[in-house]
Amino acid sequence: MLRWLILGLLIYGLGTAFKNGWLEVQWQQLFEDAGLDLGDQKQPLHEHPILKPPLKSTPVD
Repeated sequence: MLRWLILGLLIYGLGTAFKNGWLEVQWQQLFEDAGLDLGDQKQPLHEHPILKPPLKSTPVD
């Protein structure tokens, strides 16, 4: 029971820290360390092709 309380407090604390800006994730550096090359660093992260869903192809008549 104590484990669940500590785990809950840890998750709550991390959520509060991210929301208030006390912790910050540097996504570009994280992806580079993981070996994912996303190309242009000036391009916003959400516009990279690796993170976009695939386009649906339409049948040609």
